[in-house]
Formats: sequence, structure tokens, C-alpha cells
Amino acid sequence: MSDSDKPEKSWRRFTKLKENRRILRRSARKIESATLKHAHRFIIRRLDNVRDVRRHTLSWLALMILMIGLSVLHLSIYQNTFSKIAPVEGGVYAEGVIGTLDTMNPLFVSTNAERAASKLMFASLLSYDRKNTLRGELAETWSSEDDGRTFTVTLRDKLRWHDGEPLTIDDVMYTISLMKNPRVNSTLSRNWIDVTAAKKNDRQITFTLPAGYAPFPHALTFGIVPKHILSQTPVERLRESTFNRDPVGSGPFEFRNLQIINQDASRLVVYMNANADYVLGKPKLERFQLHTYKDQAQLKQGFLTDEVNAAADLTSEDMRSILTARSDAVVSKALVDNGVFAIFKNDSPILKQPAVRAALQEATNRPEIIQKLHGYGALIEGPLTKDHVTITNKQAAYNTEAAAQKLQAAGWTLVNGIRQKDGVPLTLKVVTPKSGDYQVVAQALTNQWRKIGVDVQLEQVSPASIQQNVLVPRAYDILIYELATGADPDVFAYWHSSQTGPLGFNLASYASPVSDDALSSARGRLDMTLRNAKYEAFTQQWLKDIPAIALYQPRMHYVTDDTVRSMTTQTVLSEATSRYRAVEYWTVDRDRVSNTP
Repeated sequence: MSDSDKPEKSWRRFTKLKENRRILRRSARKIESATLKHAHRFIIRRLDNVRDVRRHTLSWLALMILMIGLSVLHLSIYQNTFSKIAPVEGGVYAEGVIGTLDTMNPLFVSTNAERAASKLMFASLLSYDRKNTLRGELAETWSSEDDGRTFTVTLRDKLRWHDGEPLTIDDVMYTISLMKNPRVNSTLSRNWIDVTAAKKNDRQITFTLPAGYAPFPHALTFGIVPKHILSQTPVERLRESTFNRDPVGSGPFEFRNLQIINQDASRLVVYMNANADYVLGKPKLERFQLHTYKDQAQLKQGFLTDEVNAAADLTSEDMRSILTARSDAVVSKALVDNGVFAIFKNDSPILKQPAVRAALQEATNRPEIIQKLHGYGALIEGPLTKDHVTITNKQAAYNTEAAAQKLQAAGWTLVNGIRQKDGVPLTLKVVTPKSGDYQVVAQALTNQWRKIGVDVQLEQVSPASIQQNVLVPRAYDILIYELATGADPDVFAYWHSSQTGPLGFNLASYASPVSDDALSSARGRLDMTLRNAKYEAFTQQWLKDIPAIALYQPRMHYVTDDTVRSMTTQTVLSEATSRYRAVEYWTVDRDRVSNTP
């Protein structure tokens, strides 16, 4: 066989194979039988086992869920028993205030924004505690001698400025010399004209007064400035010093930098860090930011948009709308030791008549005014608050009929809805600052007094111009204004006849020999019981003379978000910046902390 024949024979061997159908059928039946046996053995017979497994699995799953739930419950009970959510140290406190900020030097501050910045960065000899009583800040002790004519203050040891330099008695002496120097023109100079300060030793200073003056320690709350920095600048140029916007103090916070966001809109931010060497202890806050705004509308928007987490200086209506808009807003309504008055110009032709003043008092519905302010005020019954002196008598209650009868009996008759006497209409010029709640109060009084036939001419004046255009020339018949009383009841400046005139603070031109004697005697007595007796006598005479109407004692308008722990409302504030009296304890952050002792 040739090689060409071999492939063909091999192929034929495969192509001739034939199938055996009987064998195929037998094999198929065997496979089918084996498959059925295995299915019955491993699937059908074990379906009950699958059901059991599923049942056991669900039981174990339920048990696991129960165990996890019990563990979570146990952990929650443990945490609630041995820990709690509480304020913690750190964080940034951002507060919004209204007003321009041209200086932070305590010698020159005049706006709310400037006072706030200065208070945060400059420490004082004395300051107020949470109970609104005086405490030593830079001062360790203070005492009086010679029936209140001499006061000695002792500084604490090892005091430091923010730049690390020692703070000494020389800095205190230097600060007082600047306040007394007329070339410096400090806003505090008026209180120090007749006070002599002398260095007693390296830690003590002695103040000598021309006469006994019991409230003098309250005057020691001014900010101390550093001699080693400012003495390099001539006194005539201190107002232009870069120090005023780059200050070095000794207060709870130290200046870091100033950001000008919009100068025209008064949008500035003062950045401050906690002072680790602050004499009363390092603040819990890490940083403090003070944001300034041009007006209440901008400040309100800043709080609602979380630019700041606290805001002061808002109106009562702003506070009400914020509480409506934000459920997390918290309002503090601490009373301030001030009074809002309708001050009569007692020497004007119409208001020098006692019957007119008495009628206006009875025509004044003070509870209605407080209601219009959404409760941001409390009734006062005279020139002092109930925290200053106990007052047994009160101002006349609201009674329009009695008020109208008084005017009628005094010869003021109605003519076309306006009262007249001898052809002269009962026209009164009422002036108020165009800010805060003044406009609401002024409008309420206007409506009330018009009911008894008074022709009220209401004028609202910019706060920036009211001093020169209204207060100095006494350009009003009635001035609606807030008088700052402070923690001490001495109101000599507001109601003593010696304080009348263009530069005086007696805006009512009030003169009464009885009141003068009581006010002069009270400030010269150290015994508080004797002082209170004099202030009670003064108050009774004031109520009799009606030189003004005491409208209400204002509440601090301060709002924060609910994570902040800052102002408390237990006690009255001596002034607006007294809200910082415990700033070293303020917090913004919260976390879970141990609840064990």
C-alpha cells in the first residue's frame, strides 16, 4: 500500500460507525433514575430541614437585635448617669454690635461698638461681678479714709500687658494724668477734674477728693492704658495714634487684627485671642470676634444668616421677629440700671406750669408703652430704680379724664381739638433720638397726649448730631431719653440745680432746694443706710415736682443661638457693657463630659 492510500482507510474506519439505539435508551433511563433518587434524597427529603433552618435563623436574628437594643439602652443609661452634654472650652464667639469703630482706646471711646471693644481688651482697677457688685480686677484691695475724701488702691502682684511687659502703678498714674489733661480731651475727663492721684509705693495709689464722695469706687472702672507705648506719642496726637486701632491692653482678650469689610457701611471685624495671663483667669473661649454694623436692620440680617452667633443693640421689634424666624434663638432680658424718661424742660413757658406737667403724667399710659416694646422694659416710679432705693409713693396712674380736667381747670380749653390759653395753643416740641426703641415710645406718647388736646410736634434726630443740635442748646420742650444711672444711686448730675446749663447733664433744668440738699448730703455719706434715707427724701420731692415722667427701666436686648452660654439674667446690669462681667466663663461649644465628681 502506497502512502497515498493510508489516509483514506483511516477516515473510512470512523465514518462506518453505527449507533445502537437500545443501549442509548437504557443509559438514559439509568441517568433519569439516578437524578430522581438524588433529588428526593438531597432536596425533597431536606425541605423540612430548610424550614427549620430558616426558623432558627430568624430566631437568632431576633435575639441579636434584642441584644443590640439592650446594649444601646444600657449605654444610653450609663451615659445619662455618668456623663452629660455640657459647655466645653474653645471655639469662636462672634458678637454683632451697632456703631462706628474709630478707636479702641478707652480714653476716647464714644460709640457702643468702641465701648464693647475697649471693655474686652482693657482691664480696670475695679469691675462688676455677676451680682453687680464691685470687685477687684487689677486692684487687689481698696479702702477709704477721711469720711470718703481719701481712697487707697493696692494693685495685684505680677500683672502683665498683652505684650508681656509688666503692668505697674506707673501705668495707672499715667492713665489718670491723660484723663485729667485738657489737651488730651478724653471722654472721661469730666469725672477727674477735682481728683488728685499720688503714688504711695510700687503697688499703691492714693486718690484725694475735695469732699467726701461715697460713690467714688464706681469711678475706678476705667480702662488702664500702657505708658511704655503711649508715652512715645505727644499728648496732642494721641487721638491719631496707631495704637487706637492696634491696641495693647491687659483685659480678657488681646487684639489680633482688624478687618475692614465695608468702611462706608461700618462693617468691621475685630479679631481677638484669649489672654492666657488674664488676671481673673484665662477665658474658656479660644477667640472673640466683634462685628460692627451700621444699623439694626443689617445687624438683624447678620444674625439670621449666621454671620454672628450673638447680637446686641437690636430693637424690641427686631427681637420679636428673630424669635419668630429662628427656633434656636435665645434672648436675655436682663434689666439695665438705666431709666427712660420723658424729660420736661421745666423753665419753658408752658411746662413751668405744674398743672401741665401733672396732666401729661396722667395722660401717659406706661403699661401700653411696655406692651408695644414686647415686654422689653419694667415700670419704674421715679428717678431711681427699685434696686437703688425703696419707693413707697408712685407716679399718678393713667387717667385721661383726670388729665383733661386738670388742663381745663388751669385755663386750657379745647378749640378745634387743640387746647389753648389766652390765645396760645398747647404746642409742645417732643424730640427723641432716631434709633432703637425711641421711635416706638415717642409715637405712643404722641398719640396718648393728643387725646387730651396737646399739639405734639414730634422731631426725631440722628444720634450723631443730638448732642450739639439738641442737648447743648436745650432745643426741645420734652426730650425722650435714656439716663444711665449705674450701680450706685448717685444721680446728682441729672437732677441737681448746679448741673443745669449747656454743658450740664441736668437736661430738665430742674431746680429744687429740697432735692439739692438731699442729693448733696447723700453722696457725702459712706453709711448706705443714711444714704438711702436721703435718696428716699429726694425721690419723694421729685415725685411731687414732676420734672419728668419715669417711663420704664430698659431690658438688655441680647440674642444668641442655643449653643452659646454667655449672659445671665439673674441680676441687673450696671450698663450695657457689663454683659462682659463674666466673659471669662463664656462658651460656644458643647460636648459629652463626665458627670462623676
